[in-house]
Amino acid sequence: MSKIKTSDMVKYLNDLFPTEQIPEWDKVGFQIQEVYGLPSQDVVENVVVCLDLTKEALNKAIEIKSNFIITKHPFIFNELDQEMKNQAKKVIYQQLIENEIQVYSIHTNYDTSKNNNLMELLASQFNIEEATKIGSIKEGYKVKLLSELTLKEVIQKMQFVFGKQSSLLSKNANLDCLIKKFYIAPGAGADCMISEQLENNVFVTGEAKWSEWLYADQNEITMLTLGHYMENHFIDDISGKINKTFGDDIVVIPYDIKNTFNYI
Repeated sequence: MSKIKTSDMVKYLNDLFPTEQIPEWDKVGFQIQEVYGLPSQDVVENVVVCLDLTKEALNKAIEIKSNFIITKHPFIFNELDQEMKNQAKKVIYQQLIENEIQVYSIHTNYDTSKNNNLMELLASQFNIEEATKIGSIKEGYKVKLLSELTLKEVIQKMQFVFGKQSSLLSKNANLDCLIKKFYIAPGAGADCMISEQLENNVFVTGEAKWSEWLYADQNEITMLTLGHYMENHFIDDISGKINKTFGDDIVVIPYDIKNTFNYI
């Protein structure tokens, strides 16, 4: 099995998902400073790709002797001392250092990049006339359709693409109304709806706060939330891109952490 330089992997990811325009609050890129620059980090042979770094995902990395984990959500998002108050995360952090495993996160730079596969996924179900970037950091899309669909059809197609386990819909939604356009911002993306000052539209996101549901209700927005897990397409997208580019020079293991709750 061949190996590739870590610097080549990082350059490739940065070219696809540039970091120049990320907001100040985001923590993308290398997460584990104690591992950065060690001789073991010069090359990468096995990579684990996951939405979030959990104990189970780390165990998989250790099992396959991976020294490089790619996540969507930053493992260290707040100040380190604050993060270490989470005892489970503290154990993971120590194990990462002991096993000399680096974590590399691609967060808002994934959402804002034209190179993510969100529109490709939507195009598999919708006949799209035009898609325009929206949001304060261009994290969402305004999508115009070639022909009208009922709201019920839009929801069914969204659930087919992203799953329906966690779907919530505005209480006053009219399933028979005809839709020619919708707005979408995956993850906790409802702030995009507010920054765009939307009214009388359909907005799709992963999850929303109470205040954001109120905004939607008061501004006659039909909001559909599909759960933060709707971002899970990130795993197959990144894994596929790395495999296509580097081929047999590297082993990529997609790791699906699944939703961490049940509906009762």
